[in-house]
Amino acid sequence: MSNLNELSSSPQTALEPQDEVRIVGQYYDDKTARLVRKYGPGPRIHYHVGHYPSSKTPLNFHGATPDDIRRSIRIHQEGLLRYAAKIWGAEHRLSGRILDVGCGLGGGSLFWAQEYGADVTAVTNAPEHAPIVEGFAQECGVGGKVRTLVCDAMHLPLDGPYDAAVAIESSGYFNRPQWFERLARVLRPGGSVCIEEVFTTRPHGADVWAEYFYTKPATVLDYVEAAESAGFELVDDVDATSETSPFWEESAAWTKAVLDSDSSLSAVDRRQLRISLMANQALGTEWQAGGLRLGFLRFELK
Repeated sequence: MSNLNELSSSPQTALEPQDEVRIVGQYYDDKTARLVRKYGPGPRIHYHVGHYPSSKTPLNFHGATPDDIRRSIRIHQEGLLRYAAKIWGAEHRLSGRILDVGCGLGGGSLFWAQEYGADVTAVTNAPEHAPIVEGFAQECGVGGKVRTLVCDAMHLPLDGPYDAAVAIESSGYFNRPQWFERLARVLRPGGSVCIEEVFTTRPHGADVWAEYFYTKPATVLDYVEAAESAGFELVDDVDATSETSPFWEESAAWTKAVLDSDSSLSAVDRRQLRISLMANQALGTEWQAGGLRLGFLRFELK
């Protein structure tokens, strides 16, 4: 996920592919400190929604501090990965040599390495993030199992075969046909592409997402068509929209708690947080209205 309001007043403006990769990478480099503040301190820092099995927000926000809310968010972000692991059969599909494409600050990469013994190549287009991920891997004792790779996801080096590729809320930035074609060249036959992503179900939902994030979400059919053209078939499609909806309430609550409690914030910081608060509220509304869908997909290479 990525908020580019500060970077561009028109997030849907067409860019050359190389310019888009550079801008997104630079944006994430610039955003690092804010990511750590909201989702840190680490070492497993995640930048994606959380999973709430009861479909309800468990925390009473009245009187809750930003630290209280952050801890709850992190618990449910880890819960999302545990839910994904169950759906995807991680004990045998994500325990070998895998790609974590769009790894962020490496929370997922460390998760797959620590929990399932995977040898992970953590792929990022944000150069500043690579040493951070490597440092966190050393801190977790999996420095020998996680390596970072700074590159465009559509131009992964042909150093496979890998057993699987994972993309947690990152594939919305990719040219899907090119990405699947590249994955078909680096995965072994029978290898999996495991995707957790936000999908659009109606134009208004896509517009709400694009107003805050850098890219318009695609449909599940868009993914299926791109994957099939590259020799993959869809084998799992699990909807978790209702179980992830409470994330937006928690995220908004954290932002409001920071605005209410931190008198040291600059005017710029306050403006960014207010934009974030309004966007989280709008996204939560659209989530509940059915305009956006959170899904787990798994494709296998034939």
